[in-house]
Amino acid sequence: MAGMTTTLTETFTQSGGNSRTYAQPGHTALTPKLVLQRSKSAGAGGVAEDTISCLQQTEDDDGIPLSSKVMFSATVRRPVDGQAADVTAQLAVFRDIVASDEFTAMVTDQLPVA
Repeated sequence: MAGMTTTLTETFTQSGGNSRTYAQPGHTALTPKLVLQRSKSAGAGGVAEDTISCLQQTEDDDGIPLSSKVMFSATVRRPVDGQAADVTAQLAVFRDIVASDEFTAMVTDQLPVA
C-alpha cells in the first residue's frame, strides 16, 4: 500500500486523542486548509467509527472569500467483531470509486458514479 504524499502538520489533539487537526501545506488563519480526524470507540454497540474530513477556504471569481468551505469527508463504521476481510473488501471498493473519473464527474458536475 502506498504512503500519503501530502504532508500534514498536527496542530491540535483533543485530550484522549479522539480528535486531531492537521494543517495542509499553505494553511494560514485567513485561508484554512485543514484535515480533521475523529474516532469513536466501539462502546456498548460494538461498532467503531472513524471520520476524516479535508477542508479548504475558497473564494468567488472576484477573489472574495466565501463563508462556505470546500469539504470532503468519509466516515468508516465497522463492527469490532466483523471479519477483517469484509472491511478490506469495502475499502477496495471505496478506493476504486474515489480514484475514478466517475467520482470526479460527480464532484465537478453532480453526475452519478455509475
